[in-house]
Amino acid sequence: MSRTKVVATYGPACQGDRVLVAMMRAGMDVLRLNVSHLEPRNLVAVTRRIRALAGSAGIPLAILADMPGPKIRCTACDPEHFDLRDGQRVDLAPGTALSTPQCIRIPYRRLLDDVAVRHEVAINDGLVLLRVEKVDRKAGALRCVVLRGGPVSSRKGVCFLQSALRITGLTPRDRQGLKAAAEAPADFIALSFVRSSRDIRAARRVLKRAGAPGIPIVAKIEQHEALDNIAGILRETDGVMVARGDMGIEKPLEQVPLLQKDLIRRCNETGRFVITATQMLESMTEHARPTRAEVSDVANAILDGTDAVMLSGETAAGKYPVAAVETMARVALAAEQRIDANERLLRLPPSPRMAPGGVPSLDDALAHAACRLAITAQLDALVCLSFYGSTARRIARYRPRCPIYVLSPYEEQSRRLAITWGVEVFAFPEAKPDRGGKTPSPGELIAPAITLLRRAKRLKSAHRIAILAGIPLDSPGGTNWLRVVEI
Repeated sequence: MSRTKVVATYGPACQGDRVLVAMMRAGMDVLRLNVSHLEPRNLVAVTRRIRALAGSAGIPLAILADMPGPKIRCTACDPEHFDLRDGQRVDLAPGTALSTPQCIRIPYRRLLDDVAVRHEVAINDGLVLLRVEKVDRKAGALRCVVLRGGPVSSRKGVCFLQSALRITGLTPRDRQGLKAAAEAPADFIALSFVRSSRDIRAARRVLKRAGAPGIPIVAKIEQHEALDNIAGILRETDGVMVARGDMGIEKPLEQVPLLQKDLIRRCNETGRFVITATQMLESMTEHARPTRAEVSDVANAILDGTDAVMLSGETAAGKYPVAAVETMARVALAAEQRIDANERLLRLPPSPRMAPGGVPSLDDALAHAACRLAITAQLDALVCLSFYGSTARRIARYRPRCPIYVLSPYEEQSRRLAITWGVEVFAFPEAKPDRGGKTPSPGELIAPAITLLRRAKRLKSAHRIAILAGIPLDSPGGTNWLRVVEI
Protein backbone atom coordinates (compact mmCIF):
# COMPACT_ATOMS: atom_id res chain seq x y z
CA MET A 1 0.00 0.00 0.00
CA SER A 2 1.08 3.57 -0.57
CA ARG A 3 2.40 5.63 2.33
CA THR A 4 0.71 8.77 1.02
CA LYS A 5 -2.84 8.67 2.35
CA VAL A 6 -5.85 8.58 0.02
CA VAL A 7 -8.99 10.57 0.85
CA ALA A 8 -12.14 9.67 -1.12
CA THR A 9 -15.51 11.41 -1.16
CA TYR A 10 -18.77 9.68 -0.32
CA GLY A 11 -21.68 10.04 -2.73
CA PRO A 12 -24.23 8.25 -4.90
CA ALA A 13 -21.55 6.29 -6.77
CA CYS A 14 -20.21 4.61 -3.63
CA GLN A 15 -23.11 4.32 -1.21
CA GLY A 16 -23.33 0.53 -1.45
CA ASP A 17 -21.54 -1.63 1.11
CA ARG A 18 -19.70 -3.68 -1.52
CA VAL A 19 -18.32 -0.60 -3.26
CA LEU A 20 -17.24 1.02 0.00
CA VAL A 21 -15.40 -2.11 1.16
CA ALA A 22 -13.76 -2.44 -2.25
CA MET A 23 -12.56 1.17 -1.97
CA MET A 24 -11.12 0.43 1.48
CA ARG A 25 -9.28 -2.61 0.15
CA ALA A 26 -8.04 -0.56 -2.81
CA GLY A 27 -6.29 1.90 -0.51
CA MET A 28 -8.81 4.43 0.82
CA ASP A 29 -7.63 5.70 4.22
CA VAL A 30 -10.15 8.49 4.84
CA LEU A 31 -13.75 8.87 3.67
CA ARG A 32 -14.95 12.45 3.22
CA LEU A 33 -18.59 13.19 4.00
CA ASN A 34 -19.58 16.45 2.30
CA VAL A 35 -22.16 18.26 4.44
CA SER A 36 -22.94 20.47 1.43
CA HIS A 37 -24.74 17.43 0.01
CA LEU A 38 -25.52 15.49 3.19
CA GLU A 39 -28.02 16.78 5.72
CA PRO A 40 -26.42 17.29 9.16
CA ARG A 41 -29.13 15.14 10.73
CA ASN A 42 -28.03 12.23 8.53
CA LEU A 43 -24.32 12.64 9.27
CA VAL A 44 -24.42 10.62 12.50
CA ALA A 45 -26.20 7.64 10.94
CA VAL A 46 -23.95 7.57 7.87
CA THR A 47 -20.77 7.86 9.96
CA ARG A 48 -21.78 5.02 12.27
CA ARG A 49 -22.86 2.79 9.40
CA ILE A 50 -19.56 3.25 7.56
CA ARG A 51 -17.53 2.79 10.72
CA ALA A 52 -19.34 -0.47 11.47
CA LEU A 53 -18.73 -1.59 7.90
CA ALA A 54 -15.01 -0.87 8.18
CA GLY A 55 -14.86 -2.66 11.53
CA SER A 56 -16.53 -5.77 10.11
CA ALA A 57 -14.06 -5.77 7.24
CA GLY A 58 -11.14 -5.32 9.65
CA ILE A 59 -9.95 -2.23 7.79
CA PRO A 60 -8.96 1.00 9.59
CA LEU A 61 -10.84 3.99 8.16
CA ALA A 62 -11.18 7.59 9.30
CA ILE A 63 -14.16 9.89 8.64
CA LEU A 64 -13.67 13.51 7.52
CA ALA A 65 -16.81 15.68 7.88
CA ASP A 66 -16.54 18.60 5.44
CA MET A 67 -18.61 21.67 6.39
CA PRO A 68 -20.11 23.73 3.53
CA GLY A 69 -18.99 27.13 4.80
CA PRO A 70 -20.36 30.57 3.88
CA LYS A 71 -20.40 30.16 0.11
CA ILE A 72 -22.25 32.96 -1.68
CA ARG A 73 -24.61 31.99 -4.47
CA CYS A 74 -26.91 33.91 -6.76
CA THR A 75 -30.65 33.52 -6.32
CA ALA A 76 -32.91 31.35 -8.49
CA CYS A 77 -32.90 32.51 -12.11
CA ASP A 78 -35.71 33.52 -14.46
CA PRO A 79 -35.29 32.02 -16.99
CA GLU A 80 -33.67 29.03 -15.27
CA HIS A 81 -30.63 29.25 -17.60
CA PHE A 82 -29.32 32.21 -19.53
CA ASP A 83 -26.07 33.33 -21.15
CA LEU A 84 -24.17 36.56 -20.66
CA ARG A 85 -22.17 37.94 -23.61
CA ASP A 86 -18.77 39.61 -23.61
CA GLY A 87 -19.21 43.37 -23.20
CA GLN A 88 -22.81 43.11 -21.97
CA ARG A 89 -23.93 45.36 -19.10
CA VAL A 90 -25.48 43.65 -16.09
CA ASP A 91 -26.28 44.70 -12.54
CA LEU A 92 -25.49 42.91 -9.28
CA ALA A 93 -27.89 43.78 -6.50
CA PRO A 94 -28.46 42.59 -2.93
CA GLY A 95 -31.68 40.72 -2.24
CA THR A 96 -33.57 37.49 -2.65
CA ALA A 97 -35.65 38.27 -5.75
CA LEU A 98 -35.17 36.23 -8.92
CA SER A 99 -32.02 36.81 -10.96
CA THR A 100 -32.46 37.86 -14.59
CA PRO A 101 -30.09 38.52 -17.50
CA GLN A 102 -30.34 42.22 -16.59
CA CYS A 103 -29.85 41.94 -12.80
CA ILE A 104 -28.31 39.11 -10.82
CA ARG A 105 -29.38 39.06 -7.19
CA ILE A 106 -26.99 38.21 -4.36
CA PRO A 107 -28.40 37.51 -0.88
CA TYR A 108 -25.76 39.61 0.88
CA ARG A 109 -27.00 42.91 2.28
CA ARG A 110 -23.60 44.63 2.50
CA LEU A 111 -22.85 44.10 -1.18
CA LEU A 112 -22.60 47.82 -2.03
CA ASP A 113 -20.43 48.52 1.03
CA ASP A 114 -17.86 45.76 0.52
CA VAL A 115 -17.39 45.75 -3.26
CA ALA A 116 -15.65 48.64 -5.03
CA VAL A 117 -15.16 49.92 -8.55
CA ARG A 118 -12.82 47.74 -10.67
CA HIS A 119 -13.32 44.73 -8.40
CA GLU A 120 -13.98 41.55 -10.34
CA VAL A 121 -16.75 39.01 -9.72
CA ALA A 122 -16.64 35.38 -10.91
CA ILE A 123 -19.80 33.33 -11.36
CA ASN A 124 -20.31 29.61 -12.06
CA ASP A 125 -16.79 28.40 -11.19
CA GLY A 126 -15.25 31.32 -13.07
CA LEU A 127 -16.93 30.62 -16.40
CA VAL A 128 -18.42 34.13 -16.17
CA LEU A 129 -16.33 37.13 -15.13
CA LEU A 130 -17.69 40.63 -14.41
CA ARG A 131 -15.96 43.90 -13.55
CA VAL A 132 -17.66 46.54 -11.40
CA GLU A 133 -17.90 49.84 -13.29
CA LYS A 134 -19.96 51.83 -10.78
CA VAL A 135 -21.39 51.51 -7.27
CA ASP A 136 -24.86 53.02 -7.81
CA ARG A 137 -26.33 53.54 -4.36
CA LYS A 138 -29.37 55.37 -5.69
CA ALA A 139 -30.32 52.34 -7.80
CA GLY A 140 -29.09 49.96 -5.12
CA ALA A 141 -26.88 48.00 -7.53
CA LEU A 142 -23.35 47.40 -8.78
CA ARG A 143 -23.16 48.35 -12.46
CA CYS A 144 -20.95 45.76 -14.16
CA VAL A 145 -19.54 44.85 -17.55
CA VAL A 146 -19.10 41.26 -18.66
CA LEU A 147 -15.41 40.51 -19.27
CA ARG A 148 -15.96 36.83 -19.99
CA GLY A 149 -19.36 35.64 -21.05
CA GLY A 150 -20.91 32.30 -20.30
CA PRO A 151 -23.84 30.43 -18.73
CA VAL A 152 -25.61 31.44 -15.53
CA SER A 153 -28.23 29.34 -13.76
CA SER A 154 -29.95 29.14 -10.38
CA ARG A 155 -27.85 29.04 -7.20
CA LYS A 156 -24.48 29.19 -8.93
CA GLY A 157 -21.52 30.18 -6.78
CA VAL A 158 -20.31 33.80 -6.84
CA CYS A 159 -16.73 34.79 -5.90
CA PHE A 160 -15.64 38.38 -5.22
CA LEU A 161 -12.01 38.32 -6.25
CA GLN A 162 -10.63 41.47 -4.62
CA SER A 163 -13.36 42.22 -2.08
CA ALA A 164 -13.16 41.53 1.65
CA LEU A 165 -16.71 40.55 2.54
CA ARG A 166 -17.83 40.74 6.16
CA ILE A 167 -19.15 37.21 6.30
CA THR A 168 -19.30 35.15 9.46
CA GLY A 169 -17.09 32.09 9.27
CA LEU A 170 -19.75 29.63 10.49
CA THR A 171 -23.21 29.47 8.97
CA PRO A 172 -26.20 27.95 10.82
CA ARG A 173 -25.75 24.84 8.66
CA ASP A 174 -22.07 24.67 9.69
CA ARG A 175 -23.02 24.81 13.35
CA GLN A 176 -25.57 22.02 12.86
CA GLY A 177 -22.95 20.01 10.99
CA LEU A 178 -20.33 20.53 13.70
CA LYS A 179 -22.74 19.36 16.39
CA ALA A 180 -23.62 16.28 14.33
CA ALA A 181 -19.92 15.58 13.67
CA ALA A 182 -19.26 15.79 17.42
CA GLU A 183 -22.09 13.35 18.10
CA ALA A 184 -20.99 10.82 15.45
CA PRO A 185 -18.08 11.43 16.19
CA ALA A 186 -16.12 12.27 13.05
CA ASP A 187 -12.35 11.83 13.14
CA PHE A 188 -11.61 15.11 11.32
CA ILE A 189 -13.57 18.23 10.46
CA ALA A 190 -12.85 20.37 7.41
CA LEU A 191 -13.89 24.03 7.43
CA SER A 192 -14.69 25.59 4.05
CA PHE A 193 -13.87 29.17 3.07
CA VAL A 194 -11.67 29.82 6.09
CA ARG A 195 -10.56 33.44 6.09
CA SER A 196 -8.54 33.71 9.31
CA SER A 197 -7.71 31.91 12.53
CA ARG A 198 -10.90 33.36 14.04
CA ASP A 199 -12.97 30.93 11.97
CA ILE A 200 -11.06 27.96 13.42
CA ARG A 201 -11.40 29.21 16.98
CA ALA A 202 -15.15 29.67 16.45
CA ALA A 203 -15.45 26.05 15.29
CA ARG A 204 -13.47 24.82 18.30
CA ARG A 205 -15.90 26.65 20.62
CA VAL A 206 -18.86 24.88 18.99
CA LEU A 207 -17.11 21.51 19.29
CA LYS A 208 -16.22 22.17 22.93
CA ARG A 209 -19.84 22.97 23.78
CA ALA A 210 -20.85 19.80 21.92
CA GLY A 211 -18.49 17.72 24.09
CA ALA A 212 -15.87 16.94 21.42
CA PRO A 213 -13.09 19.53 21.79
CA GLY A 214 -10.33 17.23 20.52
CA ILE A 215 -11.51 16.58 16.95
CA PRO A 216 -8.73 17.81 14.62
CA ILE A 217 -9.69 20.66 12.29
CA VAL A 218 -8.62 20.98 8.65
CA ALA A 219 -8.61 24.52 7.22
CA LYS A 220 -9.55 24.57 3.54
CA ILE A 221 -7.44 27.21 1.83
CA GLU A 222 -9.39 28.54 -1.14
CA GLN A 223 -9.84 32.31 -0.68
CA HIS A 224 -7.47 35.24 -1.02
CA GLU A 225 -8.11 36.28 2.60
CA ALA A 226 -6.88 32.87 3.78
CA LEU A 227 -3.69 33.22 1.78
CA ASP A 228 -3.13 36.67 3.30
CA ASN A 229 -3.66 35.25 6.82
CA ILE A 230 -1.94 31.89 6.35
CA ALA A 231 0.60 32.31 9.18
CA GLY A 232 -2.15 32.75 11.78
CA ILE A 233 -4.22 29.92 10.29
CA LEU A 234 -1.26 27.53 10.49
CA ARG A 235 -0.76 28.38 14.16
CA GLU A 236 -4.38 27.49 14.93
CA THR A 237 -5.29 24.58 12.65
CA ASP A 238 -4.32 20.91 12.82
CA GLY A 239 -4.09 20.51 9.07
CA VAL A 240 -4.68 22.21 5.73
CA MET A 241 -6.52 21.26 2.56
CA VAL A 242 -5.22 22.89 -0.61
CA ALA A 243 -8.65 23.36 -2.22
CA ARG A 244 -7.66 24.21 -5.75
CA GLY A 245 -11.19 24.63 -7.12
CA ASP A 246 -12.16 27.97 -5.62
CA MET A 247 -8.51 28.93 -5.32
CA GLY A 248 -8.33 28.77 -9.11
CA ILE A 249 -11.17 31.28 -9.27
CA GLU A 250 -9.87 33.62 -6.58
CA LYS A 251 -6.35 33.64 -8.03
CA PRO A 252 -5.08 33.53 -11.63
CA LEU A 253 -4.86 29.89 -12.80
CA GLU A 254 -1.14 30.14 -13.49
CA GLN A 255 -0.52 30.97 -9.81
CA VAL A 256 -2.31 27.90 -8.42
CA PRO A 257 0.61 25.43 -8.83
CA LEU A 258 2.96 27.89 -7.12
CA LEU A 259 0.51 28.53 -4.28
CA GLN A 260 0.08 24.77 -3.86
CA LYS A 261 3.83 24.23 -3.58
CA ASP A 262 4.17 27.07 -1.09
CA LEU A 263 1.31 25.81 1.10
CA ILE A 264 2.70 22.26 1.17
CA ARG A 265 6.14 23.59 2.10
CA ARG A 266 4.76 25.74 4.91
CA CYS A 267 2.72 22.84 6.29
CA ASN A 268 5.80 20.60 6.24
CA GLU A 269 7.82 23.24 8.07
CA THR A 270 5.19 23.89 10.74
CA GLY A 271 4.27 20.25 11.33
CA ARG A 272 0.72 20.51 9.95
CA PHE A 273 -0.62 17.70 7.77
CA VAL A 274 -1.69 18.75 4.29
CA ILE A 275 -4.24 17.33 1.82
CA THR A 276 -4.04 18.24 -1.86
CA ALA A 277 -7.51 18.27 -3.42
CA THR A 278 -9.69 19.03 -6.47
CA GLN A 279 -9.70 17.44 -9.92
CA MET A 280 -6.69 15.22 -9.26
CA LEU A 281 -8.08 12.40 -11.41
CA GLU A 282 -11.05 14.33 -12.83
CA SER A 283 -11.19 12.41 -16.11
CA MET A 284 -11.90 9.20 -14.15
CA THR A 285 -15.36 10.56 -13.42
CA GLU A 286 -16.21 9.35 -16.94
CA HIS A 287 -13.26 7.20 -18.04
CA ALA A 288 -11.56 4.10 -16.63
CA ARG A 289 -8.07 5.62 -17.02
CA PRO A 290 -6.76 9.06 -16.05
CA THR A 291 -4.84 11.41 -18.31
CA ARG A 292 -1.04 11.48 -18.13
CA ALA A 293 -1.25 15.08 -16.94
CA GLU A 294 -3.42 14.04 -13.98
CA VAL A 295 -0.98 11.29 -13.03
CA SER A 296 1.86 13.83 -13.12
CA ASP A 297 -0.18 16.21 -10.98
CA VAL A 298 -0.67 13.58 -8.27
CA ALA A 299 2.99 12.52 -8.34
CA ASN A 300 4.29 16.09 -8.14
CA ALA A 301 2.08 16.87 -5.12
CA ILE A 302 3.55 13.83 -3.37
CA LEU A 303 7.11 14.77 -4.27
CA ASP A 304 6.45 18.27 -2.94
CA GLY A 305 5.47 16.77 0.43
CA THR A 306 1.70 16.40 0.63
CA ASP A 307 0.49 13.95 3.29
CA ALA A 308 -2.67 12.99 1.42
CA VAL A 309 -4.30 13.27 -1.99
CA MET A 310 -8.06 13.57 -2.39
CA LEU A 311 -10.69 12.31 -4.79
CA SER A 312 -13.93 14.30 -5.04
CA GLY A 313 -16.38 13.73 -7.88
CA GLU A 314 -14.31 10.78 -9.05
CA THR A 315 -15.67 8.64 -6.20
CA ALA A 316 -18.80 10.58 -5.20
CA ALA A 317 -20.45 10.59 -8.63
CA GLY A 318 -18.02 8.94 -11.04
CA LYS A 319 -18.40 5.71 -12.97
CA TYR A 320 -15.24 4.11 -11.57
CA PRO A 321 -14.90 4.88 -7.82
CA VAL A 322 -12.89 1.76 -6.94
CA ALA A 323 -10.59 2.13 -9.94
CA ALA A 324 -9.99 5.78 -9.02
CA VAL A 325 -8.80 4.79 -5.54
CA GLU A 326 -6.64 1.99 -6.96
CA THR A 327 -5.08 4.39 -9.47
CA MET A 328 -4.39 7.05 -6.85
CA ALA A 329 -2.70 4.52 -4.55
CA ARG A 330 -0.65 3.06 -7.40
CA VAL A 331 0.59 6.47 -8.56
CA ALA A 332 1.44 7.42 -4.98
CA LEU A 333 3.41 4.21 -4.44
CA ALA A 334 5.53 4.91 -7.53
CA ALA A 335 6.14 8.57 -6.63
CA GLU A 336 7.23 7.71 -3.08
CA GLN A 337 10.25 5.83 -4.41
CA ARG A 338 11.76 9.21 -5.35
CA ILE A 339 11.35 10.91 -1.97
CA ASP A 340 14.75 11.79 -0.53
CA ALA A 341 14.59 11.38 3.26
CA ASN A 342 18.12 12.69 3.73
CA GLU A 343 17.31 15.87 1.81
CA ARG A 344 14.23 16.49 3.96
CA LEU A 345 16.24 16.05 7.16
CA LEU A 346 18.66 18.71 5.96
CA ARG A 347 15.99 21.07 4.60
CA LEU A 348 13.28 21.02 7.26
CA PRO A 349 13.83 22.72 10.61
CA PRO A 350 14.40 20.25 13.46
CA SER A 351 11.30 21.56 15.19
CA PRO A 352 8.00 22.93 13.85
CA ARG A 353 7.89 25.04 17.01
CA MET A 354 10.90 26.23 18.98
CA ALA A 355 11.16 25.72 22.72
CA PRO A 356 12.10 28.64 25.02
CA GLY A 357 15.71 29.59 24.43
CA GLY A 358 15.57 28.95 20.69
CA VAL A 359 16.43 25.23 20.71
CA PRO A 360 14.21 22.33 19.60
CA SER A 361 12.08 20.66 22.26
CA LEU A 362 13.28 17.24 23.37
CA ASP A 363 10.46 15.36 21.64
CA ASP A 364 11.14 17.10 18.32
CA ALA A 365 14.87 16.55 18.65
CA LEU A 366 14.34 12.83 19.35
CA ALA A 367 12.07 12.45 16.31
CA HIS A 368 14.71 14.12 14.13
CA ALA A 369 17.44 11.91 15.64
CA ALA A 370 15.39 8.77 15.05
CA CYS A 371 15.01 9.61 11.37
CA ARG A 372 18.72 10.29 11.06
CA LEU A 373 19.40 7.00 12.83
CA ALA A 374 17.08 5.22 10.40
CA ILE A 375 19.42 6.30 7.58
CA THR A 376 22.81 5.79 9.22
CA ALA A 377 21.93 2.48 10.96
CA GLN A 378 19.73 1.27 8.08
CA LEU A 379 16.82 0.56 10.39
CA ASP A 380 14.01 -1.69 9.23
CA ALA A 381 11.28 0.19 11.12
CA LEU A 382 10.52 3.01 13.52
CA VAL A 383 8.05 1.87 16.18
CA CYS A 384 6.06 4.35 18.28
CA LEU A 385 4.38 3.33 21.53
CA SER A 386 1.73 6.00 21.54
CA PHE A 387 -1.41 7.19 23.30
CA TYR A 388 -1.86 10.37 21.27
CA GLY A 389 0.10 9.91 18.04
CA SER A 390 2.27 13.01 18.40
CA THR A 391 5.54 11.05 18.10
CA ALA A 392 4.49 9.49 14.80
CA ARG A 393 3.42 12.86 13.39
CA ARG A 394 6.82 14.33 14.19
CA ILE A 395 8.61 11.43 12.54
CA ALA A 396 6.40 11.52 9.44
CA ARG A 397 7.54 15.08 8.65
CA TYR A 398 10.87 13.68 7.47
CA ARG A 399 9.46 10.89 5.27
CA PRO A 400 11.80 8.10 6.49
CA ARG A 401 12.31 5.24 4.05
CA CYS A 402 11.63 2.61 6.69
CA PRO A 403 8.03 1.97 7.86
CA ILE A 404 6.49 3.85 10.79
CA TYR A 405 4.46 1.54 13.01
CA VAL A 406 2.28 2.98 15.77
CA LEU A 407 1.07 0.76 18.60
CA SER A 408 -1.82 2.38 20.44
CA PRO A 409 -4.42 1.12 22.92
CA TYR A 410 -7.08 3.62 21.80
CA GLU A 411 -9.07 3.26 18.58
CA GLU A 412 -10.09 6.94 18.32
CA GLN A 413 -6.50 8.19 18.45
CA SER A 414 -5.49 5.50 15.98
CA ARG A 415 -8.07 6.68 13.44
CA ARG A 416 -6.75 10.21 13.72
CA LEU A 417 -3.41 9.00 12.39
CA ALA A 418 -5.08 7.83 9.18
CA ILE A 419 -4.19 11.14 7.51
CA THR A 420 -0.52 11.08 8.57
CA TRP A 421 1.94 10.08 5.86
CA GLY A 422 3.53 6.66 6.16
CA VAL A 423 1.94 5.62 9.45
CA GLU A 424 0.43 2.16 10.02
CA VAL A 425 -1.45 1.70 13.29
CA PHE A 426 -1.94 -1.48 15.33
CA ALA A 427 -4.24 -2.05 18.29
CA PHE A 428 -2.07 -2.58 21.37
CA PRO A 429 -4.19 -3.15 24.49
CA GLU A 430 -1.07 -4.09 26.49
CA ALA A 431 -0.29 -0.37 26.83
CA LYS A 432 -3.52 0.45 28.65
CA PRO A 433 -3.29 1.57 32.28
CA ASP A 434 -4.06 -1.11 34.87
CA ARG A 435 -7.00 -0.90 37.28
CA GLY A 436 -4.98 1.35 39.52
CA GLY A 437 -4.32 3.79 36.68
CA LYS A 438 -0.64 2.87 36.29
CA THR A 439 0.70 2.62 32.74
CA PRO A 440 3.44 0.11 31.83
CA SER A 441 6.93 1.42 31.18
CA PRO A 442 8.19 1.41 27.57
CA GLY A 443 10.78 -1.19 28.49
CA GLU A 444 8.07 -3.58 29.67
CA LEU A 445 6.30 -3.25 26.32
CA ILE A 446 9.23 -4.04 24.01
CA ALA A 447 8.67 -7.80 23.97
CA PRO A 448 4.88 -7.71 23.39
CA ALA A 449 5.34 -5.00 20.74
CA ILE A 450 7.82 -7.13 18.80
CA THR A 451 5.57 -10.18 19.15
CA LEU A 452 2.60 -8.25 17.72
CA LEU A 453 4.57 -6.94 14.74
CA ARG A 454 6.06 -10.37 14.02
CA ARG A 455 2.61 -11.93 14.02
CA ALA A 456 1.48 -9.19 11.65
CA LYS A 457 4.45 -10.12 9.40
CA ARG A 458 5.96 -6.63 9.67
CA LEU A 459 9.11 -7.73 11.48
CA LYS A 460 11.33 -10.80 11.30
CA SER A 461 14.62 -12.09 12.70
CA ALA A 462 17.69 -9.88 12.19
CA HIS A 463 15.56 -6.75 11.74
CA ARG A 464 16.88 -3.68 13.50
CA ILE A 465 14.33 -1.20 14.83
CA ALA A 466 14.13 1.94 16.95
CA ILE A 467 11.33 2.19 19.50
CA LEU A 468 10.18 5.62 20.66
CA ALA A 469 7.84 6.53 23.51
CA GLY A 470 7.17 9.01 26.26
CA ILE A 471 7.51 8.39 29.96
CA PRO A 472 4.84 8.12 31.23
CA LEU A 473 3.08 6.72 28.17
CA ASP A 474 -0.12 8.64 28.82
CA SER A 475 1.54 12.08 28.90
CA PRO A 476 0.38 14.09 25.85
CA GLY A 477 3.10 15.27 23.49
CA GLY A 478 6.16 14.03 25.39
CA THR A 479 8.65 11.91 23.42
CA ASN A 480 11.61 11.35 25.72
CA TRP A 481 12.60 7.68 25.30
CA LEU A 482 14.33 5.88 22.42
CA ARG A 483 15.86 2.41 22.24
CA VAL A 484 17.39 0.49 19.33
CA VAL A 485 16.59 -3.23 19.29
CA GLU A 486 17.97 -5.97 17.04
CA ILE A 487 15.52 -8.85 16.72
